[in-house]
Amino acid sequence: MRSVLIQLGPWGLGVLPILWLAAFAFVFLWQRLENGKAQQPTRAPDLPASALVSLAVALVMFALVNYFAPLSIKAYGVMMLVAFAAGTLWAAYSATQQDLKAAAIIDVALGTLIGGIVGSRIVYVLLNLQRFATIGEMLDVWSGGLAFHGGVAGAVLVTYLYCRYHGYNFLRLADQCAPAAALGYSFARIGCFLNGCCHGVPTDLPWAVTFPATGACTTPGVPIHPTQLYTSALSLLVFAVLVYLKPRVKRPGHLFLGYLMLYSVMRFGVEFTRAGATARYLTEGFFMTEAQLASIIIFVLSAIILIATWPRQPHDKQ
Repeated sequence: MRSVLIQLGPWGLGVLPILWLAAFAFVFLWQRLENGKAQQPTRAPDLPASALVSLAVALVMFALVNYFAPLSIKAYGVMMLVAFAAGTLWAAYSATQQDLKAAAIIDVALGTLIGGIVGSRIVYVLLNLQRFATIGEMLDVWSGGLAFHGGVAGAVLVTYLYCRYHGYNFLRLADQCAPAAALGYSFARIGCFLNGCCHGVPTDLPWAVTFPATGACTTPGVPIHPTQLYTSALSLLVFAVLVYLKPRVKRPGHLFLGYLMLYSVMRFGVEFTRAGATARYLTEGFFMTEAQLASIIIFVLSAIILIATWPRQPHDKQ
């Protein structure tokens, strides 16, 4: 439970070559993927261009860190990046087994990252307006505070627009990204655990955890459910189920619907142990939280669509 992992800076000039090499490796690999997408070989003139771009990136990072030094790197933000990388790598690897290109998956992943963060932050802020006094606090995503249902809406919208523009099948791409979303979500919840947000209610169970006052936990020093770890483990289970079902689901879009249904069941159950700003009851004294109601709605709608579009055998037709 450590909300701040490390502090960066101030840096000496000796760090600049390391930043340059790291940026160059990223830019070069990205260029290779884009060239592969266009079925073009990497040309020798591309290397100096990559070196110049990566040098500019390294100089900007060096200047920003030294200007804001010491710069705190928070666990929540780091695990968000790890979640994004894990989900993207799995989706790109899985895409090579079909006729989808890894570069297209990476393009979609970058778009859904932005759309998901924007959508989830908007919903979180709207549900907790009283907690934010300034625009800066509303934009401080790295300190935690995202609503998953808003993130799904933002990510789906970006994926749909991408598919319309590039001519991809939206339902097939959604199926491809569903297990990746479950895998990434598992890592993201570890970030919540380290940050202390999205925690559970008090309990005397032997595996209860106690968060320090320096994190985002609203009840520091009190033994509570490690709800974040419950969600992380269950999301890994959802990932495994989706990977098992992936080659067995024939109708495009059904795997994505299955993910929505599995997530809804998981979220509905975990909410009984969850506390904090995102676990509010609909009304005082009511047994159901806002997230549980959203989960029921999503589950029912997904089930209706799944049943309505289920492939029928010839003898089923009247």
